[in-house]
Amino acid sequence: MTLPDAPLTTSPGPALSVIIPAYNEQQRLPQHLGPALDYLREHFPSFELIVVDDGSTDRTTEAVGAALAGEPRARLIAYQPNRGKGCAIRTGVLASRGEAVVFLDADFSTPIEEVPHALELLRDAVVVVGSRDLPGAEVRPSQPAFRRLASVVFDVVKKLIVGLWDIKDTQCGFKAYHGPFARQLFALGQVDRFMFDVEILYLAERAGLRIREMPVRWADAPGSKVRFWEGLVNMFRDLWRIRTHSYPAVIPERAQPVPDHIAGR
Repeated sequence: MTLPDAPLTTSPGPALSVIIPAYNEQQRLPQHLGPALDYLREHFPSFELIVVDDGSTDRTTEAVGAALAGEPRARLIAYQPNRGKGCAIRTGVLASRGEAVVFLDADFSTPIEEVPHALELLRDAVVVVGSRDLPGAEVRPSQPAFRRLASVVFDVVKKLIVGLWDIKDTQCGFKAYHGPFARQLFALGQVDRFMFDVEILYLAERAGLRIREMPVRWADAPGSKVRFWEGLVNMFRDLWRIRTHSYPAVIPERAQPVPDHIAGR
């Protein structure tokens, strides 16, 4: 069994799709959407913005809907119950139509201004991974010691179970994909929560697709949805699931670089 030759959405689409997952983001996300839309309008004549409300229990749907009102290139997808960030991203990717697909977190820890750099790197890659660990990255403020220790433990366990030895920061919430391959890879996804990043990168690496990392600006924002012990249990479970699941094969030679016209090059 192989991946389909064409994107799952085949009608002509925009050059760029931006996807933002949201869970109980009534307070944080709407304030960012106006400036994000202004930036996209100025720099990307052909775009779509997709916000996916992952079963929020507050008024995220109403607040985001109001913030997006009047912009036909922006839309909200909402469902119940909460499934996890991986499900939200997968839902947005499979609903997208862009030649390039970028996703970033609802708190905009990595600003939308990093998108053009990612698209430049997509000229000769299929996946671009934002990294807080590469030289040139700006992380403010520095993460607490327990968060850094947890990251080290996770990185060791991840490499021992699934590999990805050459990727320094699989969990940064900023990533860019060649659009057709993003839709094909995410269609294979099984992981609904935070290990979805590892799963998709594992599939891409296994297929021999070119993955590049880029240093990003990253600002720590309060209100993380990750709980340490719950995250630890889920991490082991999902990494083992990735390692043992029988995924269909990927055909790497079908991937093409994102064309120059996306960012007006």
